[in-house]
Amino acid sequence: MMRTFWLTALSLVGASLAFGQLETGMITIQASRSVNLAPDQVSFYLTLSAGPDVTLDQIVAALSGLGITASNLSGMYGGNDNRGSLQWSFTLAAPLAKMNATIASLIALQQSMIKNNSGMSLTFQMQGAYVSPQAFQSQSCSTNDLVSDAQTQAQNVATAAGFAVGPIIKISDGSSSTTPAFVQSDLFAVSFPSLLLGYTAPPSGCSLEVKFKLLRY
Repeated sequence: MMRTFWLTALSLVGASLAFGQLETGMITIQASRSVNLAPDQVSFYLTLSAGPDVTLDQIVAALSGLGITASNLSGMYGGNDNRGSLQWSFTLAAPLAKMNATIASLIALQQSMIKNNSGMSLTFQMQGAYVSPQAFQSQSCSTNDLVSDAQTQAQNVATAAGFAVGPIIKISDGSSSTTPAFVQSDLFAVSFPSLLLGYTAPPSGCSLEVKFKLLRY
């Protein structure tokens, strides 16, 4: 874990403002710990082209072997051919460890559609690898550790200003979040998280805002 601290009450740049807050008898520290995890999931973007009379249920049935459901649908639009075909777009997440197996399943489905003359055609591209929400949730954050971090930072700043740190007045939760980590590969082009339709970036760590009483020597 990497530790990052923000002093929300004091700053060297705004010294006059900081010492003005010291005179109120309080100091606020935001202590945060971020977690660096290796990507464990990969995202695919699928496009299935079919005639205008094919329903969503039929489309989903054709992709069901991949674990696709209607909830994976990200859009539908008209094709560029003269048959009035429609193109249905889906997103598919798979474990990074099963990336090759997922690609093999997609290729097999492509070939099956052609061989069976189903009137459907499938294309896909890999968007990127990222850290899953489940992986982030497996990382626990210790409130005691964060409070201890805040205590140390508060003491350092208060001592420099001629004060001592007193008891804690208030503790507020302040979670931090960021975009998931993406990995570049020769096999696919990296895309930004906003392109992962339906994906919400999980928190990258946790933080606490701790307000202390300041005491004069």
